[in-house]
Amino acid sequence: MDVVQYTWARALERNRPSGDQDEETEAITAVAALLGRTVPGVFRPGDAAAIGRVIHYGFGIAFAAGYLNALPRRQPTIVRGAIFGIVLWLISDRLLIPLFKLGRPWSRYSVSERSNALVSHLAYALIVEFARR
Repeated sequence: MDVVQYTWARALERNRPSGDQDEETEAITAVAALLGRTVPGVFRPGDAAAIGRVIHYGFGIAFAAGYLNALPRRQPTIVRGAIFGIVLWLISDRLLIPLFKLGRPWSRYSVSERSNALVSHLAYALIVEFARR
């Protein structure tokens, strides 16, 4: 998914002010910082990015497992995969991140950042859908 995000971001040539983080990085950093405060003394400040990635991909694995176990075995389709991706994007980026204040308000991200997140979740979901074979 990182490749999709990188490629999409470059295609849109987003111009982010220096020091600003994209939505995913902001959320990952916020979760890792929260975890560091919850369990003091366990993590070094430089560990936040690695811890955040583990958490992010852990959620990805959990969502994929839930999705694959929730649906009966059928031939994979692009439509089902796309619906899963859109629902996952809505739950994570539009609901959970703002609800837990893990990033800026959604309206403060550029259209290219929002598009990047949606395309990344669609790519992830389509890969999960077609991995069902």
